[in-house]
Amino acid sequence: MSLHIEITDEAREKLEKEKRNNYIAAITTSVLSVILGGAVLYAIAIVVAKPEEPKIVGYTVSEENAPPGDPPPPEVTREQQAASSAQANTAVKVLVANAPAAVSLPVLDIDMPDEPAMLEDGTLDGFGDFGSGLGDGTSAFGGTKAVGSTLEGTFYDTKQTPGGRSTDMDQQKFNEFLISFYKGGWNPSALNKFYKAPQRLYNAQFYIPRCSAEECPKAYNCDDRVKAKYWLAIYRGKVKAPKTGTFRFVGGGDDYLAVRFNNEMVFDYGWQSVATGRMYANNQNLRDALLNKEGNEDLKKELRTIGAMVPPVTFYQYSTSPHWNRNIGGVASGREFKVQAGKVYPIEILISEAPGGEFGTCLLIEEVGLPPMGKDSTGSPLLPLFRTNNGVPKPDKSKEYIPFDEIGPVWESVK
Repeated sequence: MSLHIEITDEAREKLEKEKRNNYIAAITTSVLSVILGGAVLYAIAIVVAKPEEPKIVGYTVSEENAPPGDPPPPEVTREQQAASSAQANTAVKVLVANAPAAVSLPVLDIDMPDEPAMLEDGTLDGFGDFGSGLGDGTSAFGGTKAVGSTLEGTFYDTKQTPGGRSTDMDQQKFNEFLISFYKGGWNPSALNKFYKAPQRLYNAQFYIPRCSAEECPKAYNCDDRVKAKYWLAIYRGKVKAPKTGTFRFVGGGDDYLAVRFNNEMVFDYGWQSVATGRMYANNQNLRDALLNKEGNEDLKKELRTIGAMVPPVTFYQYSTSPHWNRNIGGVASGREFKVQAGKVYPIEILISEAPGGEFGTCLLIEEVGLPPMGKDSTGSPLLPLFRTNNGVPKPDKSKEYIPFDEIGPVWESVK
């Protein structure tokens, strides 16, 4: 027979309680052991084994045995010399540390541009100072530096080749070349067969009262090898329209003045025509055709075909320019053209002299439909100059000149 003993509920509860107490005691012992072990390690590594402080040892190094290094910065002092009557010069003295003596730099003389001076012919000597923005300097044929808002000019002598051989140029050959140059779209390569001045000029406006034709070769620094006839100068660049509108050039040249704007010939008037070779001076029939008077229908047709000076052309005469009034009827208006504000357009301006003697040119611009700010005693409007900067020339009013409105739009050049 077997003996079966069954545990009581009280005994079972007591066993469970002891089991829980033992489990808790085991966990607590483990945690305390870890903490105690960490404390022992800290005491050994940090407290017991305290690092020994390093000893600082000083060394004295002689200057000749010292290692290489950067030199100390120099002391700079400035001494002001007494100013001369022309300008004050500044001497700069540099003192270097440990140097046996001071080092003096040379005095730098800086040439400042002078104000443009009026010549006897009404032209300007020098280019002047452009100042801020678009500039305010002017000259007759241009300055030698490409500064400010200007167009670049190139001078050609059609009487000689680039090597200096004669081309046997005469008036008929010169007219024939200009006509072919016009028909060829003003292609620069057509000028390669002629002498080209090394000097370039940069101009902002085209206003040259009557002067010697020698002034242009002088300005381009080639008068020692160029006689003052059968020469031409072309100014090229790009300009930004100052406003939206319809405009036309107004002016004249002695002998030639022509303008190509946005790749189209829009002006061609002076003593002679670039596009036709015809003589406008003292040619009343041709001027009547330009005015679109009755008769001369064949001549009118020819002018309309060419398209540079299309009848009816408006002429303006001024009380201060009887010479131009008498010989070419005053200044004339060219073809109308439209522009948009801020848009950039290519432009080319040709000036030229054929037989020599006197030269002169004047290029104005008129906004179609805009009333002028003032009028001459003849009733002709005072128009602004075509210009690419703020410069305004001052004509010699004791001689003949074309009056103009000093306030007008600036067609800023774009490089």
